[in-house]
Amino acid sequence: MICKEYIGLFGSSLIKFLGLRAVILCLLSCPTFADLEEEEGAELAWKYHCITCHGEDGLADSTRYPNIGGQNQMYLVSRLKYFRDGKEAGNQMNAQAVLLSDEVIEKLATYFSKKSYW
Repeated sequence: MICKEYIGLFGSSLIKFLGLRAVILCLLSCPTFADLEEEEGAELAWKYHCITCHGEDGLADSTRYPNIGGQNQMYLVSRLKYFRDGKEAGNQMNAQAVLLSDEVIEKLATYFSKKSYW
């Protein structure tokens, strides 16, 4: 009898409270848009071999290749399109960039621009 009264008095409030906590926990444990964007950028950097020369965080292992981590996003977009369009004959980046769509270029530029070499 006491249990029924307790549920009757506090049950709906308790259920709402527990439901709210469950929603908050779910939201806190779900990946954010930034996390998904980061993951997608990393996958594209691997898929298109950017990390081979420029490193996973845009930090090249060799002075032969530029560090692109932390560069301005629009600068990276313009350079990739420049290479994709073959505007610098003989540059090895032309062969890499020719495979990239505008969408992929934007995602790669965003990914590397958010990296830091400091």
